[in-house]
Amino acid sequence: MSLVKVDVGVNDGVEGEGTWQLFHCPAMIEVVCNDRLGKKIRVKCNPDDTIGDLKKLLAAQIGTRPEKIRIQKWYTVYKDHITLADYEIHDGMGLELYYN
Repeated sequence: MSLVKVDVGVNDGVEGEGTWQLFHCPAMIEVVCNDRLGKKIRVKCNPDDTIGDLKKLLAAQIGTRPEKIRIQKWYTVYKDHITLADYEIHDGMGLELYYN
């Protein structure tokens, strides 16, 4: 986990002055998606990304549309609006990738 320093205030035109705030920024994780046809796709993402965001990243790598992708683990089909952290998906975890 890391912290990001962001300028959120007005500096009144003075260089280097302003209001700064620290935000909690979760470390990126790598998820491995296996399409069961011999292809394993590795994707870097944030734990607070949704499954829908993960599908968009996967779709960009494999050249298909996100709506045509189904991600699951065993018999649990993951829903697009739930975050990876909510599903307890961690760094290096393997998921199953199916094409609809």
